[in-house]
Amino acid sequence: MSYCREDTKVDARKIRVCPKCGSPRIRETKTSVNGWLVPTTYYCEEEGCGYSGSVYVEIDADEIETIKKMMNGDTAAVKDT
Repeated sequence: MSYCREDTKVDARKIRVCPKCGSPRIRETKTSVNGWLVPTTYYCEEEGCGYSGSVYVEIDADEIETIKKMMNGDTAAVKDT
């Protein structure tokens, strides 16, 4: 059973974003041992980012611009939410 505030969109579309730059261009590496022998590794395809790791951030699709601004140090984006 899930609990949420009334104004929360329960059926919102979720997307994966890079925890370093906020880009939605994060992909899963494909190997024969991922997920069962070693943790799944994700990498960011955004130019200049270079993230590679086993963690990604999952957000509502309509929050992508706010997340990118926050990750780039825009403090006004935090106040708007």
